[in-house]
Amino acid sequence: MTLYQIKTNFLISASDCGILYRHCLSPVGVHSNSGVEAAFLQLHNSWEIFLEETLISILNGESVISGNIITPKFTLHDRNLIREIIYQEKSFIEWTREDNVKKRFERHLGLPNRINDTLNTITVEFRDIIKIRNYIAHSSAQAKTDFINLYCSRVGGNPDTSRACNFLKEVNPNNPPNTYFDKYLQTLESAATLMVG
Repeated sequence: MTLYQIKTNFLISASDCGILYRHCLSPVGVHSNSGVEAAFLQLHNSWEIFLEETLISILNGESVISGNIITPKFTLHDRNLIREIIYQEKSFIEWTREDNVKKRFERHLGLPNRINDTLNTITVEFRDIIKIRNYIAHSSAQAKTDFINLYCSRVGGNPDTSRACNFLKEVNPNNPPNTYFDKYLQTLESAATLMVG
């Protein structure tokens, strides 16, 4: 798969997540809350796939679509072998912790590079996305605390923190009438384009 295909697949998937999100709100029904959260989880999953496939493609010798070229520390013309190297005998690698994601790209790509530069510009949003994702996907006390602190810090007051969808549907005061779901969707769409051109 080329970087162009990887980026295109991500942008299509992200757009579909936005469509599902808006569908769940018009009209609001019993499916709305679960649908909003499902759309957000799918957006996050698509982002993880984008990150992994981008790294594999660059290590496979792909150059970026446009702009400054990224220099990998090694190239192999075997995608399966590259996947084995970055998986290091694990069944999967996580793309959720921002610091681990940055270190993974730093480990395999020459610095500075546009991928790490872009990740540095979306640090706050990346961390927010993970907190929301963890609150939806996990039932740990830490995930709940992180989400409640995020929600309260962004919205203020005493919001209804019983579901992540309540926060995702809140209007972003820095960009009305867009919601926080819109904010994170647009952040990842822009980041994907900045990373690979």
